[in-house]
Amino acid sequence: MSGRLLLAAPPFAGHLNPLLTLGLGLRERGYDVEVATGATKVDLVRDLGLIAHPLLADEPGIFDAIADTAGPVRSNPLLLTRQLRANLALLPRARADLDRVLADGAFDAVVADFTAPVAGHAAQAAGLPWITTMPTPFALETRTGTPSYCGGWGPATRPWHRVRDAAGRRATRVTKRAMQAVLAGAFRAAGTGVYRADGSEAAYSPTAILGLGMLELELARDWPAPFAMVGPVTATPERLLPDDGAREAPALPAGPLVLVTVGTHLGWARRDLLAQVHALAAAVPSHTFVVTLGQRGATTTAPPAEAGGHVVVVDHLAYDDVMPSFDAVVHHGGAGVSYSAIRAGVPALVHPRDYDQFDFAARIVAAGAGLRTRRPLDHPATATALRDVLTMDRARLRALASAAERYDPVAATAAVVARLIA
Repeated sequence: MSGRLLLAAPPFAGHLNPLLTLGLGLRERGYDVEVATGATKVDLVRDLGLIAHPLLADEPGIFDAIADTAGPVRSNPLLLTRQLRANLALLPRARADLDRVLADGAFDAVVADFTAPVAGHAAQAAGLPWITTMPTPFALETRTGTPSYCGGWGPATRPWHRVRDAAGRRATRVTKRAMQAVLAGAFRAAGTGVYRADGSEAAYSPTAILGLGMLELELARDWPAPFAMVGPVTATPERLLPDDGAREAPALPAGPLVLVTVGTHLGWARRDLLAQVHALAAAVPSHTFVVTLGQRGATTTAPPAEAGGHVVVVDHLAYDDVMPSFDAVVHHGGAGVSYSAIRAGVPALVHPRDYDQFDFAARIVAAGAGLRTRRPLDHPATATALRDVLTMDRARLRALASAAERYDPVAATAAVVARLIA
């Protein structure tokens, strides 16, 4: 199969990296793949041998400024509305950039991350098929099941949980409609809304939504008709670059290891991270703690820097490269690290900080892939929870790891693309 595809995502690792992985796989299947993203990731796209189209090139850091907040947003309606207003303000200019890219009429389809619906709207205006990819499938609203973004609710195990879930689903829809009413002018200027006339969410494709996750990890719920779960995508640029075969595995300290990460965003979550990890390491002296700060720039072969005691620090690690070396991972609940740990069969202690991380924590606990801590990392209860994770039965986690291997997200995505552009 052949065709010309435009992939679109904001310049954030958790959203762009999965799309780049899919794009490289689609290129191997004969498609011409081009990528529209923020200017800060244009060099990465070009290093991968793909054509890059920078969005809002005159303000290269504008996307990061909106996402990397000074503190947690969580479910605060004022902070959510403020962040949504900032995003909506960018849409007319981003749409103009996308319209210019699509203007030659030679593209066959647009594949857009779920946080870049403007690319889908541009595709529809150009008469092109639009495919949405979702590393966070549970962000979709459904008619049944436990809603997300409610603080990390677990599965419905008691009769009253169904009442809770129904109220949460209704509250989610009411909140979104209220935010649209408050920001009505911004929505009009952006040429969009929260819901279509049929009640479906306008941010996602009406014909093809691909969940980059696992049904085995999800809580019981129905899914919209255009949805298909195609499997997790965990590769990072270090593994995607053409010289990947010559890249050595990063050097790690000897002995039993625990990985600690808070991801690549949310700088505020790193302010006291090392001090807290030192306290946690003192309480769990059986292991050495490797802290990755999620900051690119250090070479992947450089050894971690000693931070004293049982703690070493590295700027950045590719999770898939190193995960099998660890006995456990303490993480924030990001999609990439969650699925990388599952693939490697490594149990997690999840300390969610913001956004969808609470919902990943709930699913990891429900699936038997780890535990959640509601306390700071330096709290005695967190040390107790980590000891429990290190000694937990891994039978359910091994079953999840086996299930992850049965997915082929690139092949599934290629099949959807071929169907839509045939």
